[in-house]
Amino acid sequence: MAQANQTTDDRGTLVAVAALVLATAVVQAAVGFNTVLFPVRLEGYGFSKGLIGLCLAFEMGAVVSIVSSIDWILARLGLVGTMALATGVRLVVLLLLPGSRSLPLWCLGVFCFGIGTYLCLISLQTWVNAVPLGRLRGVVSGCYSSALSLGTASGPILFNQVGSTAGSQAFQANMLIVLLALLLVVPFLNRQPRIASQGRLRLGYAIRMAKVPMLSSFVGGVTFFGLPAFLTLYGMMNGLSVQRASLLLTAFMLGSVSLGLLISSLSDRVNRTLLTILCVLVGVVCAVYLPLGIYNYGIALSLLFLWGGAAGGIYATGLATVADLFRQEDQVSANVAYSILDNVGGIIGVLLIGALMGAGISDGIVYVIVLTALSYFIYCLAQLLHSPDHAI
Repeated sequence: MAQANQTTDDRGTLVAVAALVLATAVVQAAVGFNTVLFPVRLEGYGFSKGLIGLCLAFEMGAVVSIVSSIDWILARLGLVGTMALATGVRLVVLLLLPGSRSLPLWCLGVFCFGIGTYLCLISLQTWVNAVPLGRLRGVVSGCYSSALSLGTASGPILFNQVGSTAGSQAFQANMLIVLLALLLVVPFLNRQPRIASQGRLRLGYAIRMAKVPMLSSFVGGVTFFGLPAFLTLYGMMNGLSVQRASLLLTAFMLGSVSLGLLISSLSDRVNRTLLTILCVLVGVVCAVYLPLGIYNYGIALSLLFLWGGAAGGIYATGLATVADLFRQEDQVSANVAYSILDNVGGIIGVLLIGALMGAGISDGIVYVIVLTALSYFIYCLAQLLHSPDHAI
């Protein structure tokens, strides 16, 4: 009897984890949806790409602004309570934005949507990490990571199904996606773990102790936020329809899921610095050839798929290193620091790309990411030459 109860409980745990992973993908699907909807709508209102970049940067700024309070919020509201609050914020934003042409209101809306997204993701990530999974821990962690990219990749596809950027139809469709994420976790309310406040985070210490992997998070932020923010507009500037241009992001994210997972698995068996340098070089080559390949849709999709894999490999390898370098009591600080640098990189990437494209430099999206990648390549190479046995 006891064994039967244990088996039932194990199945219930796996079902709950599957729901959490699926909810993660749905949360990110709303983000991927907006990476097409927001810039296209703002450009339709006549805003320059520089102002569009400024507006979109508020989403990453939201994460930086709230990170010091996240520990208190989770402990006070619980995981489901935090996610319910965040879902409400996201719904209100999507309800108010369609009727406004005010850039300040859009900036505020993007800022609040970013806070809501981060609260949802940090709640789901904390819940998944708190579930005792034994030998399945690695598999589930990989599924969670894949859900983030797959969700973002599905956003443009869902957007294309709506078929219109006019009116409020697209915003209403995204509201349903946002609500679905919460509905997926509500049935498991009684299974949510209790979260206790862990006190002050040691962010400075975490960054000092892992400069190279933390820098990989910054580089990942420039790419994973800067590229999606303007990739649709970049494709449209080169003659693609909004539907075909939006699928460029899907190709990039699918590459991040498939090739990125392969590279992160390989990082356990080879020198991580060498692997990261190889990924950087692949990313640079893809970026350099994208302005030529964009005129052939198949080649553009292939380049972005490969580029996504390289970018995902850099980010995942750095994240794996952070997990190895720090003790259990410092993992929260390390992961929060990693997240902060990721979003700081995103802010800088979006602002610079928007400024260059707004100044008439259509390939500004390529220049910013290539310059960032090359700087990171030089730093990693210097570290490798200084200490050949050093793994990032």
